[in-house]
Amino acid sequence: MLLSEIKQVIGALATVTGDDALEIRHLLIDSRKLGNEPEKTLFFAIRTDRNDGARYIPELQSKGVQAFVTGDSIAALQALAAHVRAQYTGTVIGITGSNGKTVVKEWLYQLLKNDYTIIRSPKSYNSQIGVPLSVWQLTNVQRDDVQCTKPVLAVFEAGISQPGEMEKLERIIRPTIGVITYIGHEHDENFQSLEQKRAEKMKLFAHATTIIEDPTHQNVRTCAAVMRALGYDEETIASRILQQTHETVLKVNLSALVDNVRYFRSKLKPTTKLTCMVKAFAYGAGSVEVSKALQDSGLVDYLAVAVADEGVELRRAGITLPIIIMDPEVAAMDLILENNLEPNVYSHQSLKTVIAAAEAKGLEHFPIHIKIDSGMHRLGFYREDMPWLIDRLTHKKAVQVRSVFSHLAGSDEAQFDDFTLEQIRYFDACAEELKKGLMDERLEAKGEHSPITVSHSPILKHICNSAGIERFSAYQFDMCRLGIGLYGFSFAGARLRNVCSLETTILSVKTVRAGETIGYGRHTRLSEDRTIAVIPIGYADGFDRRFSNYGGEVYVRGKRCPVVGNVCMDQAMIDVTGADARPGDIVEVFGEHMPLQELADKLGTITYEILTSVSRRVQRVYFYE
Repeated sequence: MLLSEIKQVIGALATVTGDDALEIRHLLIDSRKLGNEPEKTLFFAIRTDRNDGARYIPELQSKGVQAFVTGDSIAALQALAAHVRAQYTGTVIGITGSNGKTVVKEWLYQLLKNDYTIIRSPKSYNSQIGVPLSVWQLTNVQRDDVQCTKPVLAVFEAGISQPGEMEKLERIIRPTIGVITYIGHEHDENFQSLEQKRAEKMKLFAHATTIIEDPTHQNVRTCAAVMRALGYDEETIASRILQQTHETVLKVNLSALVDNVRYFRSKLKPTTKLTCMVKAFAYGAGSVEVSKALQDSGLVDYLAVAVADEGVELRRAGITLPIIIMDPEVAAMDLILENNLEPNVYSHQSLKTVIAAAEAKGLEHFPIHIKIDSGMHRLGFYREDMPWLIDRLTHKKAVQVRSVFSHLAGSDEAQFDDFTLEQIRYFDACAEELKKGLMDERLEAKGEHSPITVSHSPILKHICNSAGIERFSAYQFDMCRLGIGLYGFSFAGARLRNVCSLETTILSVKTVRAGETIGYGRHTRLSEDRTIAVIPIGYADGFDRRFSNYGGEVYVRGKRCPVVGNVCMDQAMIDVTGADARPGDIVEVFGEHMPLQELADKLGTITYEILTSVSRRVQRVYFYE
């Protein structure tokens, strides 16, 4: 589009600067993500409570950007996207709900991409800003210089957090086919009831000719219904869904996840807060969907991730719970502050860095978390650092201590119980000294500064992890951190629910004669005729190469079948002799019948490693029971 046309569309909503003859192909809201055509980029200077995009205009001008929108830039962005949508005459699928929107969108892409040129929301772009950026992609197929060999189909997500938002998104998406996924208790605090929330979400379909909702909330059935609405016959639908679902997938049972949280909650006092660890892509399960389920449950007070980008991803996906950044990078401090993320402070330098960044933005009482090294000897302050911390914190109003915490090194093993108790005592002494030094004190700062009153907000203490909650609940203090326990691992013998199941399918079955070898390196030589199947999973998917040559097993048709030959990058071979296996059969790599702990023991590792090793190219499928 020419900038002159964009100015007409936006009108008096905002101020647009730049030469009318400029061709605009790219919209930009984050100055750090400028692409390789700055001269064809329109920057929307969005103002938030913590930042003003107009600050970055001079920097972008120096990089070649010539067009800018200031003022009510969000309203202008939405108006522009609505105009783009109005020019498009093809089918638009709009998806809303609390969970499963992205999964359904991506499955539809896989099922339909051979027949359509598909324009879809990137990642989980479904907000008041994400939706217009998604719809802008339609300009890529509306240009005169673009020829599509297949019909165009648009698939967009829409998410809301309060009443009054969906009407704006409806004008932008204007779906012809509406899809509703599971509606849960996310953002309940902003709605009077679940019925009101549903009614608000349904406003997306004001002009839709078809509305699809599967009462069982099974994504497969939802996708099948969409294909029927598009005119596909039952044979094609069944064939494609069979092919799509019979690939390697990690199934994540969100009902089981929440049930496991309830179990650990039952070990705590009602007043004890709970942090759930969702770092490393939520231990491989998918941080956005897992975090949404945890937030939706109402059982969780905090989330924690490792690095800033993980926290930003959750914020952009609509997660509003407080988020701790356990390993904050110096270079990402602005990201942390701008997205209301709460950094772990573990050294003199890390505290100075956070304070300097907060002061540069004019912030006061920005929440931080103080790490104590009680014996893990990884990160954290010692007790002798407490006087320095107290002095530094009481003279700086830019930050405020939200919690003080430490890590237990061996709480899951009885042989280390004495050491664990020693860690707890040391941590408690440090925490109490810090709290006493900070709480309710009024200090006269030196020099020209005025007196600073330290905030009276309580400082939370936490040291217990999943094993600590079960084995040392007497020391739960103010908060506990739940990690691997989320996924069904108990350190006290409790029967928790399995959350993650890695499944694949049999591609082919053949008889291999005695004396023949299997796989790279010819390490498996058969002593008798055997029935060998090929499965589409390899070490690039997270199926460890150490399972090669009878080192591991999988579960097929009620029978454990050994891995034969070397595990390849994308495939593996299994011995299915006597299992009556056929192409298309489901193969469980780990899950109900192949416990993760058993696989970890075979590899001499821990369950964390196996979960986090599942490649992102393996599709995640989320469901509620």
